[in-house]
This record gives sequence, structure tokens and C-alpha cells, in this order.
Amino acid sequence: MRIFFGITGQLGYGGLVQQSVILVKYLREFGCEVFPLVGLAPPHNDEVDLDELNYTFDAFNIADYILRDKPSVVRWLLGWYARLQVAKKDPQKLKKPRLNGQSFADMDIKKLLNNLIYHPCENDIEKVNRLRREFKPDIDYACELSMASYFGALDDLRIPLVTAAQGYELCHRYGVDLIPAIRNNADRIDAVVSGSVANVKENIARELPFLLPRTHVVHYGIVNDEHYAMTMDEARRRTRQFVKDSDDFTIISLGRMDIEKGVDLALHTVRILLNDGVRVRLRLVGDWPINAHYLPVLNTKIAMMDLQEHVDCIGFVESKADKVALLKTSDTFLATFIKSEPFGLVICEAMAAGLPVISPDTGAGREILDRNGRRSGLIYRTQDTGQMADAVRYLVEHPEEARELGRNGVTAVCEHFNARRMAEDILKLFEELLYSRDGGKGAVFTMPEVHVAS
Repeated sequence: MRIFFGITGQLGYGGLVQQSVILVKYLREFGCEVFPLVGLAPPHNDEVDLDELNYTFDAFNIADYILRDKPSVVRWLLGWYARLQVAKKDPQKLKKPRLNGQSFADMDIKKLLNNLIYHPCENDIEKVNRLRREFKPDIDYACELSMASYFGALDDLRIPLVTAAQGYELCHRYGVDLIPAIRNNADRIDAVVSGSVANVKENIARELPFLLPRTHVVHYGIVNDEHYAMTMDEARRRTRQFVKDSDDFTIISLGRMDIEKGVDLALHTVRILLNDGVRVRLRLVGDWPINAHYLPVLNTKIAMMDLQEHVDCIGFVESKADKVALLKTSDTFLATFIKSEPFGLVICEAMAAGLPVISPDTGAGREILDRNGRRSGLIYRTQDTGQMADAVRYLVEHPEEARELGRNGVTAVCEHFNARRMAEDILKLFEELLYSRDGGKGAVFTMPEVHVAS
């Protein structure tokens, strides 16, 4: 099977990109030919080397979308820098270059998204059309719904288009209404893959109900490799690169450091526990996205709450081995998501490392943490820092139950929330689509159990 795979890419490290490159990796292992086309920024991740991913980036000139009102020579120079100096070397550098006194971190992201979604460059469309015709795909796959309009602008090759049910939330956060673009191109979408039933209920059913008949739930999964089997001695050795040893109960927050991830809520939780005499530490691990004005706010809150001695701001960790080590040497993973998460690969990463997870009651957390009647963590009311603190306190006071929750998480990842199972299920969906193409869209895999209205 030949799959034309669209990846938006991210300047920051994120689950959307992680899930995309993992899927490319395993589809190839299953014998599929995959053409990864990346727009906007290289897909930085810790699972697949960029050379191994063998993606195409130069079909786009990112500067045509960011600096459309600047002279053509300026756009060309920035595009050249992004393609040849950064794309396959160090994606993080895209945050640092300055052109005309302006860095990527200062760019107008709303304008960029509007241009990409509603006003794509004709030259780019021509280049992508040429690449698709030369590749001759059987299936088009878009890693997120924000790409639906872009695929809608491409030639209709009369092949199925599958898109993941995520990504449009980012556009909303920057003030770009993506729903009209999705609706206008809905007739090109044969299937939508959602990472959880919760995402269908809380997001798709409310904002994109016209896609429900074509929505299929496939739980995502992580690459559960040898890193998770590292010894505790090795994990402690690696962890000492970032923090000193501590006997305090250690909470880890891992993921993109952004407002919608609610990282500052973890600070309030720590303050509550310290006030109650519970000895805890907090590790903040993750990357800062474009327009990362959140970092100084977070540092100010840490100082205001007198938490400097109790919070380790570790930041971005590039090595998967180091990330796993930081997880394994922590005592619990605290998910502080403010918005409903379509899935949350980081929850599964924590489970694979043997950590009990504390998750909000919205999004996929409850679905992931209760698998086949075995609990892998605790649930709290979203944004309720008091309940977060109660959950941490419970784990501190019930260490054996905490260890059992951790063991259950390891089992759940091995049995279900792993990348191989995820890729197998998505490949099966592709095969069903190709088989039933002449019989009508969505005829084979409509799932009544996810057709919800509230």
C-alpha cells in the first residue's frame, strides 16, 4: 500500500507529531510505502531520526506564509535557511533565527494559519500535486483536521482521504475558525480517526457532528521499547544530569509547556501539599512552543508562591532515554490539562515507566486509566487543585496501592496502548476503505457506539 502522509510539523515537541512519526515508522515496517510531506516545520520527535523519516519539507516555503507581505528575496532567504540549514539538522534552530529584526517566536501565528488554511500558495499546490502524481498513492492521510482544506485544494485522485481528529483546537487557540474549512471539504474526507471515545463525545460531536458517520476510534500508542526496561540504577544516573537526588515524593509534569496544558496548576497543588506538611517536589519537563511568553509568567508564579526550593524547571529533554529516566525516578505523573485532550501519549509514557497517573476527568484520561477493569491511576475534577492535592496525598499514604497502579499501567501499555497495535488497527482501516471504496464512504466502519450528541 502506498500512503501519502501529510504532517504539519511543529517547532515544539508535541504528541501530535510524535504520534505521526510513530505511525510512519510502523506502517513502513508493515511493508507500506509512505511519503511523509511536512509543512511549516520539521517534525522534531524522540522516536524517529529525521534522516530515517526521510521526509519532504521543501515543497513549502514557510516564509511565504509567515512573511507574505515582505519582499520576495527575504522570503526566499528564510525558506532557504529553513530547508537547507535546519530541516534535517536541528529543528530547534527554527526558534532562534532573526530576519529583519524578527524571530520565529515573534511571528503572527494567526496570520500564518489563516494563510495556510484559507489562502495556500498556488506554487505550493502545484509542487505537492506533482509529488503526489509521481508517488501514485493508494491512500491520503492527514495527521490533523487542519490539513483538510489543504488536501481539498489538491487534485482529486479518487483515492480515500483519512484524517486524524485533532489539530483544529490549536487553530481555535490562535483565533482561526477552522470549522468552515473542514465543512467545505467534508466531501473529500472518507474517514476520521479519533484517539479516544472521549474526544468524539467532547469535541467531534459538539463542533463537527457532520463527521460522526465517518469517525472511527483507534486508541493511540507509544513505542514501548528497551528504554522502559532500563534499571533504576541507570535511571538515577541519567536523572542526576538534571536534578539532585531527593527523598521527597516526586511529581513529574511532562509535555508542552503551554497555558492550555495547565502547568501552573501543578504549582498550586505543590503549595497545598507543602502547607499540609507533605514533602513533595515537582519536575517540569517539556518544550516551550512558539510565542512562549508563558515561561516568565511561570517563573514569576514559582517565586510568588515561594516554591524555588521545591520545583525543578528542567525544560526540554531531547533524549528519549533521559525522558524515561526522569519518569522512572519520579513517584507519580500529574496531568494538568485544562482543555480536553484527544488522547495524551504522555499518559501512556508515564504508564510504561511504571508510574501511577493522576489525570483530569475530561479528555481521554479516564478511558486510558481504566483498561479491562484494571486502574492505572486516579481521576480528579478538571482544574480542581484541591482534588489534585488529595490524589497526590493518597498515593503518598498508600504506597503499595500506588505501586499496583503503576504495574497495571505497564500491563495496559504492553497489551493495548502500544504503537504496533495502533498502526495495525489504522492499517486495517485503510484496507477496509480501499476494499469498500466503490460501495460508498464510511460504509464498512461506521461505529454506532460513538455517535453521541452530548
